[in-house]
Amino acid sequence: MQRSVARDRDRTSIAVGPRELLLARTGRSDEDGDLLTMVFPETDPMRLRIARAMAVLDSAATVGLTAALADTDPEVVRHAHEELGAYGPVVHEQFTNPVLISGILREMPDDERRELHTRAADLLHHNGFPASAVAWQLVAAGDARSSWASHVLVEAAELALANDEIDSAAQRLELAYRASRRASGRAAIATRLVSMEWRLNPSPRTRNFGRLKAALYTGRVPHTQLPAAVLHMLWHGFVQQADHALARLDRGPVGALTLDPRLDFLCAWLRYTHPTHVERHRRLFTPRPRAEGYPAVDRDSAHRQSADLLAAVSVQHPSVDVAAAAQRILTSHRLGPTTVEPLVAAVDCLVHTDRLDTADAWCVSLLAESEARHAPTWRSIFAGLRAETQLRRGNLAGAIDSAMLALNLVPADHLGVWVGRPIAVLVRALTAQGKHSEAAAQLRRPVPRAMFESRFALAYLQASGQHCLAVGRPQEALRHFRQCGNLMRQWNMDFAWLVPWRNDMAAAYLDAGEERRAQALATMHLELIGGANRHRSGGVSLRLLAATGDPHRRVLLLRRAVAVARAAGDDLELATALSELGRAHRTIGDTDKARPLLREATRLAESCGSGALIRRLRGDRSAAPAAPAPRVRPAPDSIDALSPAERRVAELAALGRRNREIADTLAITTSTVEQHLTRVYRKLSVARRTELRFMLTARATPAESAVG
Repeated sequence: MQRSVARDRDRTSIAVGPRELLLARTGRSDEDGDLLTMVFPETDPMRLRIARAMAVLDSAATVGLTAALADTDPEVVRHAHEELGAYGPVVHEQFTNPVLISGILREMPDDERRELHTRAADLLHHNGFPASAVAWQLVAAGDARSSWASHVLVEAAELALANDEIDSAAQRLELAYRASRRASGRAAIATRLVSMEWRLNPSPRTRNFGRLKAALYTGRVPHTQLPAAVLHMLWHGFVQQADHALARLDRGPVGALTLDPRLDFLCAWLRYTHPTHVERHRRLFTPRPRAEGYPAVDRDSAHRQSADLLAAVSVQHPSVDVAAAAQRILTSHRLGPTTVEPLVAAVDCLVHTDRLDTADAWCVSLLAESEARHAPTWRSIFAGLRAETQLRRGNLAGAIDSAMLALNLVPADHLGVWVGRPIAVLVRALTAQGKHSEAAAQLRRPVPRAMFESRFALAYLQASGQHCLAVGRPQEALRHFRQCGNLMRQWNMDFAWLVPWRNDMAAAYLDAGEERRAQALATMHLELIGGANRHRSGGVSLRLLAATGDPHRRVLLLRRAVAVARAAGDDLELATALSELGRAHRTIGDTDKARPLLREATRLAESCGSGALIRRLRGDRSAAPAAPAPRVRPAPDSIDALSPAERRVAELAALGRRNREIADTLAITTSTVEQHLTRVYRKLSVARRTELRFMLTARATPAESAVG
């Protein structure tokens, strides 16, 4: 007891005692020490009480509030103000020197300081001060026992988040969680805390994420917070917890299902990105009529508008108005904690409707805003979207940089199922550059199993297949493409514009020598998109069909493919189509037309950074024919570079034999055939076996001996 009294007496002496002792404890300048000594003479404890009350109230201090907090009469406070005013530290009933305020607060006994902050919070709340001012006092006190405190802290946290004051918001929400007396209130606050953490680093291993998972399991999360909770769970692949929440929404009152724009958006977003949940919760996902007299604020909300946008785009032939609707959302709503998902949906619709310049510009703008607002996760998402726009325009280096940025802004294992999107872009871009070992390394990154229950698996499977095809494994590529198509059909989202898996399968079948199947799939894709000019992928279909036709028809189809690629602004596809058109002209002996086409193709390929295409084009120049011929042999050096085994496989492939037929004829495995063809393509600078038909005169017969 004596020690406690001595300690308090010592602290009091620091605030009102000799100037040297005060300076030693506060670390302030000599000038500041003079001010503190003059303000607090040792003989006036009342002035000390008033000064402490003023320091605690800070900018909220008034004569009345200071008197109430100091337990004295307002006249005493006014008199103290007049005395203190002689030294200049009091203006409009408040201290103006922050050094003075911090010195007073630091030298107060801890218990007294916390008690004063608690009483100040109560005073401010009952006098109608803003939630942020009251919350500041509660956080300083570290206590929020009043029944109203939790609500005020949550309100103040929302204001702090809107102003990007993340630390303040976190302190207020954490205190509100501890102060909340009801389990549902704590669950609602845990949801807000997870949303705030998601913005910075979406880890599933935080204390708050654990709180939210437990609250979902026990059914404590309020209905109003369930949409946000579902999105957080599905991001990390916690399907069971998401299903618990969706089941509660499914059983909820019909009126609630109709009136909440966030729930409307959740249903539209899950149909678009997590379609496996639609069958499990049919009532929830059944389209609902809009209520009459719908509040204008809800009609104009980002969630409601984006829900309508996603419904409009989720058809085989989206209306031309979809892009305009997406731009309206982006121009009408600022990026923020409550709008990030709707804005992502709007940019995604621009990407898939081929408004690539517009989508890229919005990505740049939203990336800058995300950085300014200290939101790494938002930056990662928009970097991933920008990578996709750059890939579709043929900017391989830019796509790789943006995809790597998306994967490095936050730990990749915290990106959840979304990680499939930047990985897919990265793999496709590296494959196009001819960096196959690097692409393979990206495919070895761990991805959540739940990703394959989401739309993000589709692009990932497409990228995996294209990598396999590029390294000479067409059968493995076909498995990936087939799985992609099966999922799209199973999920009732077999939209040709989403992932053109039929084109991919056609390319793989061409590589495997099955031209009829390739032709059927490319034709079917054209029918689904409604004609080659309706979508960028139509040009790819034409190019694939050209590889199955005679040389003259090939030229006609490739001219159309070039026109589609040029209109779409896809420089890489344009370079590919031009290179094949140039080869087609050269095959029929029209070398004058071939040369400028191949030159433009080379220029575009170099601009895109496509090492694989550049190597093929340079091989074309070295193998250019001196005279027209229906079939053109490569330069003698190229043929001599083939081993006898490779030559036998190449000659049979040039006859249109399938890999399995070649394997049976030569008594080798299909895998060996694929390995030989990979080396043949590289040495002869061709992309697929249909080009062998125009470059090799098959000299083998089916009776030739097995590969030795």
